[in-house]
Amino acid sequence: MLNFAQSTLRCPLHIDHCRRHQARRPYRGETRVSLNYADMDDMAAWARARMQRHPDFVIGEPAYLRRWWIVPRNTRQNVYLHEILRDDDDRALHDHPWENTSVLVIGRYREVTPSGTFLREPGDVVHRSATDAHRLELIGGEPCVSLFFTGPKVRDWGFHCPNAWVHWRDFTAGENGELVGRGCGE
Repeated sequence: MLNFAQSTLRCPLHIDHCRRHQARRPYRGETRVSLNYADMDDMAAWARARMQRHPDFVIGEPAYLRRWWIVPRNTRQNVYLHEILRDDDDRALHDHPWENTSVLVIGRYREVTPSGTFLREPGDVVHRSATDAHRLELIGGEPCVSLFFTGPKVRDWGFHCPNAWVHWRDFTAGENGELVGRGCGE
């Protein structure tokens, strides 16, 4: 589980939620993180500046997602800047190999989950366990940018098809799942 209070990572994130908790006393052994930016406009400017360089990783052909590594990739916790360029595959919801937290910085999207569909807007913070299924749908086809935090890998990931869970390598095609594959077997 991600715990900013125990992290030594300096992050550009600052939201009202964090301000509400500054007044409480720290837990024993807790380390406070000083956050650099005060509002979402500053976060968006920071993200746009980071995205001026080539992405570290691109998923999809044509590109579905462009990823920049904010900290060097590692096995414990990663922080990515994601530019989401198109909707997730609409054949099934997917999960992730790690617990994760998203902070939407630019744009809006609908997040489809088994519990319903939720509108996500800049400043929204969403935490998901590795097994939480979801799908993202862009609003009006406009790209979105999020800061995406992961914990350590705890499982393989895949798609929640009507009849069974399907491993991502069986659902997608291409070396990194970047191509449309057989899906749920339809």
